[in-house]
Amino acid sequence: MHEPFDFRTFPPFSPELFFSGIDAAMEGISRFAALSAGCEIGLFDSLEEGTGEPGKLADSTGTDERSLRNLLGVLADAGLVSCQDGFYQNRPVSSTYLVSGSPYAQIHYIRKTAIFGKEIWAHLTDCLRDGPVSFEKGFFFREISLPAMAENALCGRLQRTIREIINLPGFPACRRMVDLGGGHGLYAIALAAASPVLETVVFDLPEVIPLAGKNISLFQAVRVRTMAGDFFSDSFGSGYDIVLSSSAPSGKSIDLVERIADSLNPGGYFVNAQSDDRERRRPWQALEWQLWTIDNEEKGRGSYTREKEFLTQEYKTALAEAGLALVREIRIPDDYHADTTVRMMIARKEG
Repeated sequence: MHEPFDFRTFPPFSPELFFSGIDAAMEGISRFAALSAGCEIGLFDSLEEGTGEPGKLADSTGTDERSLRNLLGVLADAGLVSCQDGFYQNRPVSSTYLVSGSPYAQIHYIRKTAIFGKEIWAHLTDCLRDGPVSFEKGFFFREISLPAMAENALCGRLQRTIREIINLPGFPACRRMVDLGGGHGLYAIALAAASPVLETVVFDLPEVIPLAGKNISLFQAVRVRTMAGDFFSDSFGSGYDIVLSSSAPSGKSIDLVERIADSLNPGGYFVNAQSDDRERRRPWQALEWQLWTIDNEEKGRGSYTREKEFLTQEYKTALAEAGLALVREIRIPDDYHADTTVRMMIARKEG
């Protein structure tokens, strides 16, 4: 038998603190949902075009005007839109990151985050009991991961990475480059644009290569081509002056070091930038990482690189044995998460 409850007593912990935490969490969820919905219905594009009156916005986005007004209120409260005399406009942050025509648009990243919210976080209890959600490999990289990675890279990581490469003393003489696991192809496109003579190759899986092809067309890139294959089993060519690996398994595999060295011309560079931030993940990021997989593959193997340590002593020994002298190590900020960096190394082939 429980002791009789005294209805005059208050909870031992402040209800205000408890419920304010829940309200803050729900406000975050609702703001992201509003942002995501705004992207899906083309709201930010319409605002950028000057269609700022709610009635006209409802017509252009195919939405209910009363609901849209409330949505605009949420977005205004989040600092994404402004309102003056009933007329709404994008704030600069939205014009930069949420308008589809902006070169820095994060539409695919928003979509990826929304998919994770629907498929993973909304089913957290099931994931905890039954295991992670599994995505089909080709679909995940082609439709979810790589488009988002391309958008994230353009916010600063790509610019910092290519700046390091362009400033290499031997860069002006470089004629051929391959990006192993080049995915979206933006690094190859950017480096070809930075040199009047450099020819670049994006090497990746057959199901991924079409995305690089789209970006080559989108940016009207010259001297950039694609090559389909699996670098663990297929040849990726030779006679290169630069081999690049960015956030790809090619950059953490000791077994590939000798093949990479063999593919380089004497004096050529191996540029390798990889995530190595396991210790700096927030608890929610560490949990999310455990809640999804690709083709039911265990994390830390195959396509996964974030779980593997980078530039271990064993890896450095393999570089030296392959005739690759380590000439530079730096950390490059990766702006899409606060305090996140990638570790970059540059090695040069002897001779």
